[in-house]
Amino acid sequence: MDNIVLNAEKITKIYRKGFRGIPFTAVKDLSFSLAHNRIAGFVGPNGAGKTTTIKMAMGLVKPTSGKISLMGVSSERSDSRLNVAYVSEQPYFYKHLTVAETVDFSARLIGVKSGSVLPERKRVLDAVELSGRGKTKVRSLSKGLQQRLNMACGLLGDPQLLILDEPMSGLDPPSRRLFRNLFCKLGQEGRTVFFSTHVLEDIEAVCQDVVVLDKGTLSFAGSVASLLEKGSMGTELIVPSIPENLASDLREDGLELLRPISGKNISVLIPAQKDPSEYQRKFHEQGVYCLSVQKRTMPLEALLYGNSAQSQGEEGSAS
Repeated sequence: MDNIVLNAEKITKIYRKGFRGIPFTAVKDLSFSLAHNRIAGFVGPNGAGKTTTIKMAMGLVKPTSGKISLMGVSSERSDSRLNVAYVSEQPYFYKHLTVAETVDFSARLIGVKSGSVLPERKRVLDAVELSGRGKTKVRSLSKGLQQRLNMACGLLGDPQLLILDEPMSGLDPPSRRLFRNLFCKLGQEGRTVFFSTHVLEDIEAVCQDVVVLDKGTLSFAGSVASLLEKGSMGTELIVPSIPENLASDLREDGLELLRPISGKNISVLIPAQKDPSEYQRKFHEQGVYCLSVQKRTMPLEALLYGNSAQSQGEEGSAS
């Protein structure tokens, strides 16, 4: 447990809705853990319970049952949040303050010593590429730039664990790329990053682990690599042509041979349980050159959300 920075044990959160107080279960019997020095994504459809879980971790919402801890300390204790940064999806700023004043105010709130405020401000604004906007009023910033400022405030004090609720919501492509690079840099420096997102490309691009919620319950928790391996569909070899006798042997072995309507090359689809090197050797023996070799996996959407629909393009049988 020394390596675990966040641990949830059978946490459930039930809200009461409406005048009659009808119970609504936002999170049910959720258990997962987050290891030190990992970048982990937290995904699930709208209403899956991600924000509620994050709020329970930060002590903003008390679990109806179960327990959640940070660094081995119960989230109900304020000292559990030492060396922990929380960045909410919707930033709340004093709009009349400048960027520099906002960062300085946040720094003092978390106890940064007065002599360290200026260097801390420079460090975090440089990290989110806002160093040239120190005198700009917050009200003049776009939503994306306010998200950058929100992240800058979260970096103050050099936290060891960052818990981020939809930190890339509303970002344009350059800002999204900036945040991805920042998360990778934090991971390289030994920090732990746990962030929720709706963009599955972010998971593949920067995450080592992923936690998936579906209707308040755990759907998957583990490494991204193991998730992708779970969705392995084998290997695809692209070849310019195949002798008829070899094509017949391949079909008997259970391989699919497909020729896209728009091209002349043939796709040879090798099932996951078969060794692709064996077929590469057979092609070599018959003088057939492989133009490309690539792994085939289910789309991440299908793996996470159970949608088996895949768009693989229009293809027909190879003759």
